[in-house]
Amino acid sequence: MAQAQNIAVRGTVLSETDDEPLVGASIFCEANKTSAVTDIDGKFEISVPGGALLKISYVGFNTTHVKASADMTIHLEENIESLDEVVVVGYQTVKKADLTGAVSVVSTKSLETSSDTDPMRALQGKVPGMTITGNGSPSGTGSVRIRGIGSFNASQDPLFVIDGVPTTATLNSLNMNDIESMQVLKDAASASIYGSRAANGVIIITTKSGKASQGNKINVSFSANLTAQFYSSQSTMKLLDTPGYATAMAQAAMNDGIDPAAYASSYGLDLHAPSGYPVRIYDIASNRYVDYTVNGLYDGYINSRRTMMMSNTDWLDEISRTGFSQSYDASVSSATDKSTVFFSMGYKKNDGILKYTDFENIAARVNSTFNVSKAVSVGENFTLTHTKQVDCQPMENALKMPTTVPVFETDGTTYAGPVGSMADRQNPLRELAFNKDNALNIWRLFGNAFIDIRPVKGLTLRSNFGLDYDAAFIHSYNYTFHSDIVNNDTNSTTLSQANDSKWTWTNTANYSLTLANDHTLTLLAGMEMFRQSRIDFSGYNEDYDIETPDYMYPDASVGVEKSTGNKSAYALVSYFGKADYNWRNLLLASFTIRRDGSSRFGRNNRYGTFPAATLGYRISENIRKSWLNDLKIRLSWGKTGNQAISNTARYALYVTDYGNDRVTSTAYDLLLQQSGIFPSGYVASQTANDNLKWETTIQYNAGIDYSLFGNRLFGTVDAYIKDVKDMLITPAYLGAMGEGGASWLNGPSLRNWGMEFQTGWRDELNCGLSYRTSLNLDFFRNRVTYLPSTTTGSYAHTTSENLVESRQPYGSMTGYVFDGLFQTQQEASASGQDNARMGGMKYADLNGDGRITPDDQTWIFNPVPDLSFGLNVELGYKNFDFQMFWQGVLGQDVYNNQKFQNDFWSVTDAGSNKGSRLLGAWLPDVNTSSTIPMLTTNNKGDEGRASSYFVENGSYAKLRTLQLGYSLPDKLLSKLRMNKARVYVSGQNLLTIKSRSLTCSDPENPNWAYPIPTSVSFGLQLDF
Repeated sequence: MAQAQNIAVRGTVLSETDDEPLVGASIFCEANKTSAVTDIDGKFEISVPGGALLKISYVGFNTTHVKASADMTIHLEENIESLDEVVVVGYQTVKKADLTGAVSVVSTKSLETSSDTDPMRALQGKVPGMTITGNGSPSGTGSVRIRGIGSFNASQDPLFVIDGVPTTATLNSLNMNDIESMQVLKDAASASIYGSRAANGVIIITTKSGKASQGNKINVSFSANLTAQFYSSQSTMKLLDTPGYATAMAQAAMNDGIDPAAYASSYGLDLHAPSGYPVRIYDIASNRYVDYTVNGLYDGYINSRRTMMMSNTDWLDEISRTGFSQSYDASVSSATDKSTVFFSMGYKKNDGILKYTDFENIAARVNSTFNVSKAVSVGENFTLTHTKQVDCQPMENALKMPTTVPVFETDGTTYAGPVGSMADRQNPLRELAFNKDNALNIWRLFGNAFIDIRPVKGLTLRSNFGLDYDAAFIHSYNYTFHSDIVNNDTNSTTLSQANDSKWTWTNTANYSLTLANDHTLTLLAGMEMFRQSRIDFSGYNEDYDIETPDYMYPDASVGVEKSTGNKSAYALVSYFGKADYNWRNLLLASFTIRRDGSSRFGRNNRYGTFPAATLGYRISENIRKSWLNDLKIRLSWGKTGNQAISNTARYALYVTDYGNDRVTSTAYDLLLQQSGIFPSGYVASQTANDNLKWETTIQYNAGIDYSLFGNRLFGTVDAYIKDVKDMLITPAYLGAMGEGGASWLNGPSLRNWGMEFQTGWRDELNCGLSYRTSLNLDFFRNRVTYLPSTTTGSYAHTTSENLVESRQPYGSMTGYVFDGLFQTQQEASASGQDNARMGGMKYADLNGDGRITPDDQTWIFNPVPDLSFGLNVELGYKNFDFQMFWQGVLGQDVYNNQKFQNDFWSVTDAGSNKGSRLLGAWLPDVNTSSTIPMLTTNNKGDEGRASSYFVENGSYAKLRTLQLGYSLPDKLLSKLRMNKARVYVSGQNLLTIKSRSLTCSDPENPNWAYPIPTSVSFGLQLDF
């Protein structure tokens, strides 16, 4: 009977956008639990009860429910992700499916909930081939590198193009919620349309335009993010406390046969104190431990003025705090047939985890378009931002200041400082406190205005004028202080102002036509002019009677007054053209050419020409299989240029020098006045080079795009070769050349090559669970292919072995091979190694001559990791959503500079605080299995020389993001007259998995940079 009630349903599922059939769409009937999948023509058949509801779903389209009937045609609407199907590349918008270059379309969804201040930091590990590094400072800027190293001396930063306006400035003033789409042009063929500044890749950002919400002319959005940041124990080295500090100090002295009490006394410590910290020191001579009690040398004080009591200060704790960041964004959007308008206000503030460091930004944006007629449209995209930031990097001082030094002297207000033989290191908390008024303030105007004219069908003429103007101001205060042996008796201020104006005027003609319904041709022609002008000036003044920020202005000073200033400018003019060809969506081809002229080069080589060509073939158009949605192969070749050098690179420069050095001063008593200010001559500082020419990058790329099984499996594969020629450099020169020997030259050549993989799977199950997972992998290799004799020795470690012949990557280092520790003095004496000692470092004799000399050096450090990866997992169930993102690198060498402090007492800063690893150093008869050299008060054996001892495996995997969100149900939203209401909680940098052999805490920070915090965020997103 049940079977008799069923009806046979035949239907077709089409895209609402273009009426194209959707292959692999899913049809499910809850009533009898039956399902079907559409064929290559979008057709399906299914037997269901009459009047039953059918659920039709397809990846990239909104799921819909329709009542079953015998013959059905169902249209599915593209969801928000379909915006990624149309991308902006090179003064044009094209379908993603028609791309023939290596272009990564970035999902901007994660930017909306990120607590980072710079959108580039939020994309770390999410784009194959794009490497982003940075630290945890509140300003949050990230260093971006696309496909390896682009240059030696010239800039390696990519070009950002925001709404058609190029810029190389950092993006931390950009409101991330304003970003609609982002594309990364990685190969030269994609980027060559931008020619002169595209050698390091191009990142195109399009901001939001006005849109209307469902049934309304106006859409209102609001979002908020509150984040707590914590000082992670994984982010810094483990330090000695006061007992450990005294133990290491005294053990180093005992190992050298020095009276430990006398040695400690020079650092304000009494090892024979009647009370204090008990410590045990191993005496090599008597083969026993000796007990001491540590206190201040001066009855508990560590300085002769008796103003500083011996302490056990945790300097990291003293300078750190729980950081707090907050961001808010509100926008109003509307759209009609006549116009679109988008207005937003954004505010973000980040109080970092180090005291008195912060970042604050407020941004207002207006984007609008008006249709004056059917043929004419005008519009603008404009943003005004104000940024205030206070940066300070006291980490090295905090990690090296002895714990015995208190934060304050006994009066509770004077900042304490080092004593005796300690290095004259600054009190890190005083550094932060005295720097809190030194805020950098930046006002920035950024935007463009345009007019589009469509005189005939298919032809669009556009004129676009862009402006990027910023005014930066900082008032730096240098206060007086007295911290025992570290003092400053002269207060001063420096007021600095910089006005930077950049404008770009672009005019293009874009014409599209279709021939015989099979051939589509798009032609682009254009010209562009760019000019940058910058004015810098500053005033320096000394001696103020009152030390307060409101008083310390130049007019109040009574001492030295100095002023400096300069103006610089450069200009570009460009002509470009592009032709795109499409035959039946089967064969795709394009050709681009751009000619650029730069004022930074002389008349002999002012212009450079940068062509490119691409070819694509969509195999899936010839293989009609239901499981194959898209399969395309791509080939490309192109040239791009780099002129990111000094504006005066080609000139001969002469400067005056009123320095105190009578040898180098250019002031002469030409008038024999014998006193006063002498007239000045000039000294050459740079030699002219009218033959200076463009640095050029030539890149080859082969790629595959695929989408299978109803678009559930998707991905790309790219392989590339990137040759950089005629690098712009400033090599070292022989002192015999005298003044003015410095000059800019064209020199080395470099080759990068590598591969990028991105794959993912997405699906929606009948139980209501949807999921999406994606994995990207990339690797690159590089080597110097040409190094002229004029540059040998100008770069690290090119003298002992030639970079070209050894085929080592740029940035590699040579050094000695660590071969363990000398176990006896007899072994050390027979080693042929100068000043070798028992328990000291032993180096391998690579050339077998019985001695350790510079000839025993070899390549020990490779800066290029074996592999980088990013793994993203997204789940959705009913109204809940979950995201997890991992990022990491494998096979990465780290030159661990912290090891100088962790493993040695005297290699650097004897008497400063050290890492806790020192307590496990080698000792005869006690700890001979240790790999940490025996402590010593001197460094006669030069154990800080470059060696493999400091090179460690820096492989890691970091849980960058873990997020859980909840959205209100649609029924409740309709009652509240809302489109969206979502709350979420998110954690960042929650877990680090690293190599066991790595002795520094954070593989991303083996030095002294601002630590990367662990953070937890709470957020809210509303749409009305």
